Amino acid sequence: MESEQAHLLSDIRYMKEVMELSSQHKLLPDWAAIAGGALVLAATGLTWRLTGSGDVREVLFLPPMQKLQVAGLWIAAAVVSILVYWVLAAAESRRLGVSLQSKPTQLARQAMGPCILAATVLTLRLIGDRHYGFIPGIWILLYGIGLYNAGLFSTEEPRLLGLLFIVTGIVAILVLPGLDLWLAALSFGGYHIAFGTYVLYRKQR
Repeated sequence: MESEQAHLLSDIRYMKEVMELSSQHKLLPDWAAIAGGALVLAATGLTWRLTGSGDVREVLFLPPMQKLQVAGLWIAAAVVSILVYWVLAAAESRRLGVSLQSKPTQLARQAMGPCILAATVLTLRLIGDRHYGFIPGIWILLYGIGLYNAGLFSTEEPRLLGLLFIVTGIVAILVLPGLDLWLAALSFGGYHIAFGTYVLYRKQR
C-alpha cells in the first residue's frame, strides 16, 4: 500500500513538472532564435557569393579550398548558434526557476537528438556520394521532426514551427531541389527570426 502511494506521489510530481514546463518554458529562447537565424542568413549570403547559385549542387564545381570554406562556414554557424542557444537557455531557465536537467527538458533533448544524429549520418553519406543537393532538405526535414517531437514537452509554438520545417523540407527534397539553399535560408533563417520575434512580442504583452 505504501509502495503504491509513493509511486502515485512520484507520478503526480512528474506530471506537475511537465505542466509547469509546458506553461513557462519556450523550447527556443527569443534572442537565440533570432541570432541563429541571422547567422544562417549570413552563411547563405556567403555561400551564394561563392557559388553564384541557390542550388547547393554547385558546390561540386568549386575548387577544393572553396569547398572547405563553404563547409567551415556552415559548421561555424551551427556551432555558434548552439553555443548562443545554451547560454540564453541557461539564463531563461534561471529566470523561470526551471532546471535544464529536469526530466521534461531531458525528454525534449532526447526527442531532438536522434533526428540530429540521423541528419549527420545521412550528410556524411551524401557527401561521400557527392549528392550535395539533398543535404539541406534532409536537415530541414529532420530538424522539423525533432523540433515537433521536442515541442511535445513545451508550448504549442515549437510544434507549429516544427511543422513548418517539415513541410519546407519535403518541398526542398521533392519539389524544388534546385532552390535548396534559399529554402534553408527561409527555414533556418527566416522561421527562426520570426519565431524569436513572436516570443519577444508575447513576453512584452
